[in-house]
Amino acid sequence: MTSTRAAEPIAPGVRRVRVPMPPGTGLPFSNAYLIEDADGAVHVIDPGSPTAEAREALRAALGAAPVASMVLTHLHADHSGGAAALAHDTGASVLVHERERAALGLIAAGFPAPDLEAWGVPAERRPELLAAAAIPTEPAAELVDAVITGVLADGQLLDIPGRRLRVVGTPGHTDGHLCLHDEEAGLLLTGDHVLPTVNSGLGLGGPTATNPVADYLASLDRVAQLDRGDLRALPGHEDPFGGLRERCAELAAHQLRRAEEVAAHPAGTVWEAAGTLTWTGGWDGLAGFTLLSALRQTAQHREFVARRV
Repeated sequence: MTSTRAAEPIAPGVRRVRVPMPPGTGLPFSNAYLIEDADGAVHVIDPGSPTAEAREALRAALGAAPVASMVLTHLHADHSGGAAALAHDTGASVLVHERERAALGLIAAGFPAPDLEAWGVPAERRPELLAAAAIPTEPAAELVDAVITGVLADGQLLDIPGRRLRVVGTPGHTDGHLCLHDEEAGLLLTGDHVLPTVNSGLGLGGPTATNPVADYLASLDRVAQLDRGDLRALPGHEDPFGGLRERCAELAAHQLRRAEEVAAHPAGTVWEAAGTLTWTGGWDGLAGFTLLSALRQTAQHREFVARRV
């Protein structure tokens, strides 16, 4: 296995760094991608976790190369947590999708915790879920106050001399998640939108005006259409893969099966409905953040089903 400290060549001018994640997070590493420009500078896509081990791995891979910019596919700490330290050390700009910047502002200002009582969550399970509610968005205040220097819009080309990386807005996992498409190189950096084996959670970026399930399905269709059969996906976790169109179809089918399960149990609370659904680890094995995610997804699917009727 490639060392987390090595920068693994992926394509001409593109290297991957396996940035270690804290123990107990479920995945061993996130992927930071180093894009070299025509002037010799490096642009970092998703610098990874905020831990000392993660920072050391990324800096060792960067070496003495000047860092011109960072792009964050989304706000979660395992992708954006290392941005503050690297920006401080290098002066690099930090960019997010304009919808993610808006979501970060809402999170940093404070927003209501999930209504666990309305969901029918037993009183004894509520403390663990309230504690878990802030986990995905913990770096929000720091990112807004001190780190983010600019926003990106759909279709925009990144300012990377010698390359043409275009922003593709892909809401669903978070409201302002983005992918980056390098059509000339046949690459799509997918963040957590499309992973090779993992089904990404939805609606994990604060309050949204739209339904995350509907957003995610539309976003899957959008990136699937970019694949002409030779597009290589560079995900935020696991390893680069081909067959993006097929993987998008699998992920869409998974969400639609979940919607059918939810539609079959329209009565009762969100807690009761969630307990009837099929979960990879089993309903009884869910706790803390994974349990909260299951409940959120059940609520989102209920809304999605109701809108389709």
